[in-house]
Amino acid sequence: MKQSTPKLIRQLFAFAIICLPFFSTAQNITVKGKITDASSGNPIQSANITNVKNPSIGTISNADGEFSLSVPKGEKLSISFIGFETKNVSANDNFLSIQLNADSKQLSDVVVTTALGIKKEIKKIGYAIQEVKGSELVKAREPNAVNGLKGKVAGLNVNITPELLRTPSINFRGDGNILFVVDGVPIKSDTWNISPDDIESYTFLKGQTAGSLYGALAQNGAIIINTKKGTKDKRGFSIEFNSSTMFEKGFLSFPRYQSEYGPGSQGKYAYKDGIGGGLNDNDYDIWGPRFEGQLIPQYDGIVTPNQTYTTTFANGQTFTGNVKPTPWIARGTDNLDKYLNTGIVSTNHIAIASHTENSDIRFGLGHTYQKGIVPNTDLNTTNFNLAASYNLSSKFKVSANINYSHQYTKNFPDVNYGPNSLIYNVIIWAGSDWDMNDMRNYWQDGKVGIQQKYNEYQRYNNPWFMAYEWLRGHYKNDTYAYLNMDWKISKNLSLMFRPGISTYDLTRTEKMPVSAGSYERNDRKGDYREDRRSLFEANNEMQLKYNKRFYKDLISVDGFIGGNLNTIKYAGNYSSTDYLTIPGLYTLSNSLNKPIINSWTADQLVLSGYYSFDFGLSKYATISTTGRYDKHSNLPLANNKYFYYSVGAATALSDYLKLPTAISFAKFKTSYATGRDAGIQQTVGPLGFSGNPIGYGDNYLSPYGITRYAFSSNYNYTTGNTYNNALGATYVNGLNDPSIKAGNKKTIEVGADIRFIQNRIGFDVTWYKTVNELLTSRSVSPASGYTSLTENTGIYKYKNTGLEAVISGNIIKSKNLKWDLIINFSTYKRVWIKNPSPNNWVKDGDRIDLVYNNFFVRTPDGQLVHNSAGVLLTASELGSPANRIFGHSDPDWSWGVINNIAYKNFKLGFQFDGVVGGVMHNYIRQKTLQGGRHLETTEGEWGAARQGDITGGTYIANGIVLVGTPVLDPVTGEITNWKSLSTAPNTTKTTVQNYVSRYASIFDQNIISKTFAKLREVTLTYNLPQNVFGGKLFKQASVSFVGRNLLLFYPSRYKDVDPDQFTQSSATDLQTPTTRRFGFNINLTF
Repeated sequence: MKQSTPKLIRQLFAFAIICLPFFSTAQNITVKGKITDASSGNPIQSANITNVKNPSIGTISNADGEFSLSVPKGEKLSISFIGFETKNVSANDNFLSIQLNADSKQLSDVVVTTALGIKKEIKKIGYAIQEVKGSELVKAREPNAVNGLKGKVAGLNVNITPELLRTPSINFRGDGNILFVVDGVPIKSDTWNISPDDIESYTFLKGQTAGSLYGALAQNGAIIINTKKGTKDKRGFSIEFNSSTMFEKGFLSFPRYQSEYGPGSQGKYAYKDGIGGGLNDNDYDIWGPRFEGQLIPQYDGIVTPNQTYTTTFANGQTFTGNVKPTPWIARGTDNLDKYLNTGIVSTNHIAIASHTENSDIRFGLGHTYQKGIVPNTDLNTTNFNLAASYNLSSKFKVSANINYSHQYTKNFPDVNYGPNSLIYNVIIWAGSDWDMNDMRNYWQDGKVGIQQKYNEYQRYNNPWFMAYEWLRGHYKNDTYAYLNMDWKISKNLSLMFRPGISTYDLTRTEKMPVSAGSYERNDRKGDYREDRRSLFEANNEMQLKYNKRFYKDLISVDGFIGGNLNTIKYAGNYSSTDYLTIPGLYTLSNSLNKPIINSWTADQLVLSGYYSFDFGLSKYATISTTGRYDKHSNLPLANNKYFYYSVGAATALSDYLKLPTAISFAKFKTSYATGRDAGIQQTVGPLGFSGNPIGYGDNYLSPYGITRYAFSSNYNYTTGNTYNNALGATYVNGLNDPSIKAGNKKTIEVGADIRFIQNRIGFDVTWYKTVNELLTSRSVSPASGYTSLTENTGIYKYKNTGLEAVISGNIIKSKNLKWDLIINFSTYKRVWIKNPSPNNWVKDGDRIDLVYNNFFVRTPDGQLVHNSAGVLLTASELGSPANRIFGHSDPDWSWGVINNIAYKNFKLGFQFDGVVGGVMHNYIRQKTLQGGRHLETTEGEWGAARQGDITGGTYIANGIVLVGTPVLDPVTGEITNWKSLSTAPNTTKTTVQNYVSRYASIFDQNIISKTFAKLREVTLTYNLPQNVFGGKLFKQASVSFVGRNLLLFYPSRYKDVDPDQFTQSSATDLQTPTTRRFGFNINLTF
């Protein structure tokens, strides 16, 4: 019996162990509850509910603030959410109604990611910084994520472009070359390789203080992209699917053209062969006869070799040819509209994420398909992102991230000025005498693959032929990755090592078919070219971090010292046929003459050491300083080392002073920073090849060139074909001052961040002043063997003064209704301190963005002066070397207003933004006026007199002519001896064509304001309640109806252009019409 007792005990113990989980489970209860804001009663979504004893057990609240969690009865639950005080409650069977109180201190301690991936409390930052959540750019999305930032950040200027593969122009405070940084690692980005679905947040470091840690690349600021990692879901696992489809239809701006007159010159036109054999049938101006049904030989008339036809014009002039005349009518009044498609932007993205106590992993895969509004154009982009981290021990952590992007298209459009441009061919130099649909079969009968069909063969091309035969392919593989290793050496000391790479391979092809014409390929024998680029950048970084508190936390030190080794290797190869031997065979070996081959390389090495320290003075202030020492291969050996630094201070008065009750938080900030310019660009910028074939416009307007680093002692050669197509090597044609040094940039900032009424209203303002003293080049005599000279620092110097403000507010904060508002405002002014190219009309102290040009002579009371031919008299015609200043190109100020209104499960978001002030030259209006295509040529006095052009002209312009010899002011070009001159009314008849051609020839009458406003985006979202699917199918689900570019507020007279694309330019360019975009977005979390 004694021997059986231990055995019985063992059996009872084993039984207890087996039953323990069942007893434990039996005592679990399902706790349900709702979490709300104590002050407003609004539900709090995504609040964290965790078991205090076992934090791995938890959940988050849904859009209604409700949650459900299985825990042992009586356990303590922790309820937390950013910006609110954490509350602990006991688990019981009752429905828990939990109210959280706002924590004003916690709101002031919000952390943002700054330079080099370092996280800091916002109250300790002494320079301008702003953050945008990645979720704000994935509903009413842009194909290029950077375009979606327009109006969302004070001081960030984005020139939006609707073109496929066109990179938007971006700058901070008027200065370009913005550095992109992903998780602390600088990358070379064309902005198309960034997937917004994988981005947690964007942080904008506007000041030189923050950017100085990245070197010369970030002298004008940096955009820090923080990618998503792991999952916040307390289950430790999540799947998120996001799908967006948008349609582009309806134009915000559209060229204003007339369909009353057809092609020709001085009211006359007759077709014979389209190359000049007829009457004005080779230069396709739209100054021909009025459409009145009269019989005129046209491009599609029947050719009768044995019969001739005579056409008599109103002035008695005749034309005889073999093309049978047909009725002269406007057959294509809406040709551009018939040509353009409904565009589509479709994105699908899935992310799978997991989280454990020691590891995180997230995998994201997305694809974006963009169908262009131009026929047969599209762009496919596939993005892959993998981020993972693992705690090898309590002191050692490893994390890594890899992002791969593949862009591909068989064809993307060209809208530059030239015969290969859509707008050029359809609007500026094409009339309404032909119907777009009649040109769909673009090969001539019996000449398929040999000769296109069109109404002119001297310069222009059939639009359908261009879309389906003249193809520009683009294929790019883009990768950036890093490995981050953190070793916590002691409580106060840690070491980080982070190697990273950014690399791409690009191939672009152009198939120029036989019979296609461009300016420099008039033989129309076809061409083929390949453009290959490759870049590899390695960025190796090490930081030794230190933090410690002294004297009972009265003084704190947080900072690091680091080193960086950055290398870049870049290579390019441009190869082209010299016409084709066999039509339609697009290979370099099919070159009729010797192929044209150019290749080039560029290398760069930068060695850097840097530091950053924050010194905390208890709760009173934080003093910050950074410094960087670079050794740069882009500069001569004697001057390739330079140092720059910053100092800053921030103090949160609300931490140590008793402020009025209405003030929740008050911080003042200031900083001073220096930067250097090493003559490089952060992105790989355009490389200017032109001609043979022209392709892509006069230059490659794509972000894939690179500086040659010609400031170093190792000058570069470009190999290629020279005179008589002989192979040779070309030395750089730019001469550099051998003592050249890096340029200087100095910035001072002062600002305040004040929040009121429990942080419901916020006001963040920054004033800054920057002095730029940069490298500059000037032209030199070709007899020297060079064309330009790059000179030492101090030649080119200007200051930039500006103000930025961000106003935020919770306008309504009730139980069911919430309205949040953000207003962004910025203004700046750039002024010459030392002008490298002074002239009589731009002096030191003037703005650097002045818009000036030749001008028409006016009397003191504003009357236009005409010459003896009855057209406007220009100052240059009188011998004046001066130009007139028409204004400045930078806006006076830019603004954005973002609204988010939530009512129960619905959320409405909408954004207005725009600019005020600034002028630019309207290039489209100028060219359509010159060509006789603009609607204004048929309106008013011009329209009434235009019919008379055919008889030599009947138009007499209002104005005067001068009697006497004018004397000009050598500085302004204005006439100074008006008192000794007499005037007489202009009585000289001229043609409208002659008058308008002069009228449109210079800037004077084509300057327009940049002031505009847009309804940028609207999103209407419905968050489905969890109980719709029983809480089992989806954890969260939402559907949104979205729109972008919905309304443009701008004078209708100038709506032939969208000023949104040219906010930083002094002149417009040709552009594809801006479209409205409508669609929907679905987001599911499993």
